[in-house]
Amino acid sequence: MTNNLSGLINLKKYDISAIGSKHYEALISLCHKQIDTNGLCLLPDFVTSIFFDGVISEVKDNEEKGFYNESWRSPFGIKSRKAQENSIQTRASMKTFAYDLLAPNSKLRLLYESDIFTEFLKKILRVDNFFKCADPLVSCLVASQKGGDELGWHYDPNDGVVTLLLQKPDNGGEFEFVPNCKESINEVSEKELSILDNQDEDIISLAQNPGTLAIFNGSNSLHRVAPVAHNSERIVAILSYSEVPDFTFSSEIRKNFLGRSS
Repeated sequence: MTNNLSGLINLKKYDISAIGSKHYEALISLCHKQIDTNGLCLLPDFVTSIFFDGVISEVKDNEEKGFYNESWRSPFGIKSRKAQENSIQTRASMKTFAYDLLAPNSKLRLLYESDIFTEFLKKILRVDNFFKCADPLVSCLVASQKGGDELGWHYDPNDGVVTLLLQKPDNGGEFEFVPNCKESINEVSEKELSILDNQDEDIISLAQNPGTLAIFNGSNSLHRVAPVAHNSERIVAILSYSEVPDFTFSSEIRKNFLGRSS
């Protein structure tokens, strides 16, 4: 796996190869402080414009190979008691591009396969077991959302979701969340209802810039990507990791995200 980060990461700002240095330890400490504050760590300008311009070009070259899916789901997780006892659903719509569409020399692929980058994320999340996935399709996805697309309010099934914003829409598409709003695993709270109605005063709305790396603990924080405005597009890379080595996703998950299992 590549460990040459030159041309991938903004090393002047984030030299994650200098493991053990004062700069490295200060950066990890900064990330921990962000995570501890509201569950979200943002690292602006983590990659260069050459990086995200190159990945966007790859996506455009494979436009017809992306899979568009629109679905409605419970914001509480399909297997939760809340989902079983409440009919509330939120909308998710996007076009997704599989990992196997990225060229062997794709900057996004090289970043994902970097052991140094994986170790950096592991230290931020303070976990003992943290591995790249071995799934040929879902390990590292690129998602495109155009006018009217959104990712409705929901909890993540696990913490430590890693994304990299590649293109910011002209309007809309903000990442919005309410930290630690899950009061119960069994009953829907008034707080959750106000969030789902987009009325809660604690909603934090962030318009990130391209090149921003985000590490998010979203299992206890409702969050969404607001609807993207018309004639606009939001493009983000979604990097998946596992507690066990060589993890692959089920055929059902592959089909849901990509419309194919191989």
